[in-house]
Amino acid sequence: MRREIGPVWAVGLDGHGVVYHRRREVVDTLVEALEKQKLIFSKEKARFIYLALQNKTFAGDISYERMLQELHHELRLSPRFSLAQLHQLIQSISAEIEIDPDLSRTLDELRSRGVKIGMITNSIHPAKVKEEWLRRAGVHHLFDLVLSSVEERCKKPEPELFRRFALRLALPPEAVAFVGHDAQEVKGAKEAGFITISLSCLEAPADFHIQRLEELLALPIWPDKKEAR
Repeated sequence: MRREIGPVWAVGLDGHGVVYHRRREVVDTLVEALEKQKLIFSKEKARFIYLALQNKTFAGDISYERMLQELHHELRLSPRFSLAQLHQLIQSISAEIEIDPDLSRTLDELRSRGVKIGMITNSIHPAKVKEEWLRRAGVHHLFDLVLSSVEERCKKPEPELFRRFALRLALPPEAVAFVGHDAQEVKGAKEAGFITISLSCLEAPADFHIQRLEELLALPIWPDKKEAR
């Protein structure tokens, strides 16, 4: 039996996979670029090292700067490829995003109903970097808040990150929705008390399942325009 759901006054969207997409994962593009320059001997080993350090950075266990230093050292890139060059390569690859085609129209409509919009992201990048990506894509104005795990020192699916999102918007968790494409992250949001919506992830324990972002507008959880604050 579905729990009773009142008007939802804010929604947090996952970054990669919901707000935007990439044609390839950052790690795959990165190791391929390094291999092409004959800077690494094993793509598999380089990929493993990057993902392990990325996960630690997501959680705030190490800073992005420390991640960069350790990656540079463990891949033995010096002196052929400087730390600054590695940083620039990661930044340029990470910024290559494609905004979901339904995003602008969907968020415009929700904002017209008084709904606050945010992004909750596991990232090695601080919020200001993600905000710049959104600005370049022409959708920054649609977002009230970007919450990045590296700055919060905790990552999805930990319920604490979702609770902090609601707190920043001065709303109780039950008045906030999360849209995600990962079953564990959806579960974490539900444990935090959020209304949960899965995008193209039927196995997620969500309150609602959608296949396209525009389907958000048909859900019976949003305030009417006359209720807009």
